[in-house]
Amino acid sequence: MLPALLLMAWWFRRRSERDEELAELTVAAELGDDVAMGNLAAGLHLKGDRDGALHWWGRAWAAGNVVAGFNLGMLHAVAGDANRAQVIWEKTAALGDPDAMLGLVKQALERGDAAGVERWAPVILAQDEAFPITALGVAFRDRGDLERAMQVFLRSEELGDGYAMEYRAQILDGWGRREEAGALRARAAGAERML
Repeated sequence: MLPALLLMAWWFRRRSERDEELAELTVAAELGDDVAMGNLAAGLHLKGDRDGALHWWGRAWAAGNVVAGFNLGMLHAVAGDANRAQVIWEKTAALGDPDAMLGLVKQALERGDAAGVERWAPVILAQDEAFPITALGVAFRDRGDLERAMQVFLRSEELGDGYAMEYRAQILDGWGRREEAGALRARAAGAERML
């Protein structure tokens, strides 16, 4: 009985801390802090308050918070409003956000829109951030374009990403190139996993 009471006390204390944190974020957000707006939206989203998250991510995006723009687009995409997500991600991607670019590429792949893929995939590949590049490779792999996935994973490998090495090894295994896959996995074991 005692451990359950201690757990319950911890839960109530932690819940109270979260509520206090959200209250502090609300004050800062209402004073115009776009980072606080974005963080408040994320906290509300975690609590299941979609309308609150939508409101604050919208305000943060309007105030120039690029991360909030991506999150706002994602909220619309998950809700099934791909058009609204695309409009927001186009603006966010134009500001250089690789996550928004990736969202646009995924949408274009789903629609079979080669021009949409070609608009943003090269921009993602030109960056020196392994995570969006590897995620781009996964998107191609998941759509069955293994040749293009391999090229993208190679670019991410140049940046040292162990995940890209592992994904490429999986494709090589599928092609029956087990020795090459094994050597790549050995390299991946010592490589950094980029997030």
